[in-house]
Formats: sequence, C-alpha cells, structure tokens
Amino acid sequence: MKLYGIKNCNSVKKAMDALNEKNLAFDFLDIKKIDKAILSAWLEKRSFQDLINTAGLTAKKLKLNKEKIQALSHDELEKLVLQNPSCIKRPIINHEGKIYIGKEYSMILQ
Repeated sequence: MKLYGIKNCNSVKKAMDALNEKNLAFDFLDIKKIDKAILSAWLEKRSFQDLINTAGLTAKKLKLNKEKIQALSHDELEKLVLQNPSCIKRPIINHEGKIYIGKEYSMILQ
C-alpha cells in the first residue's frame, strides 16, 4: 500500500494513525514529488474532479473551482496539478489496484 500526502497535513496524520492502529503496512510518499506517470496512473481510475480539492487554499489561489476544472483540457489540468500538487485532496492511497482519496481510506480499515 502506498500513501501519498504531506507529513504535517492533519488528514494525512489521521489516515496514517488509523492504518498504524490496524497494523496495516504502507509506504509514505511525499505528494509534492509525484510525476506524470503517477498522476496518469491515478487518472486511469479516478478523475481530476475526484483528485482536486477545490476547497483547499491552493485551489482557491489558483481560482480552481468545479467549473474551471470542467473548462480546462486534460493536458492543462495535468500541467496545473503537477506544478501545484498541494491542490490534490489528501491522502491518496494506492491499495490493491484501487485509488482511495481523502477519507475514503476508511474503506481499507473495514
């Protein structure tokens, strides 16, 4: 299992604590270091609408709302996310071929 996030993010800390409590092993990876291959793999299973946290500070600075996400092309969004990985909802967990975003990690705990 791979958990992508930012160490000092409260949502990421909660997810890590919950996984540790259940003795589930995971590799922590800094979401700020993702590359095009990782993002593309996520996008094979999920959409930009799923990945981008429109309520977050980074998205607000970029004026990135649902309408703008729909208006931008795939390539424009890819470039934007890779240049501003803090706009991605956290954590992102890659587990058994599925991508869990944000609080969806609770599904792994069951």
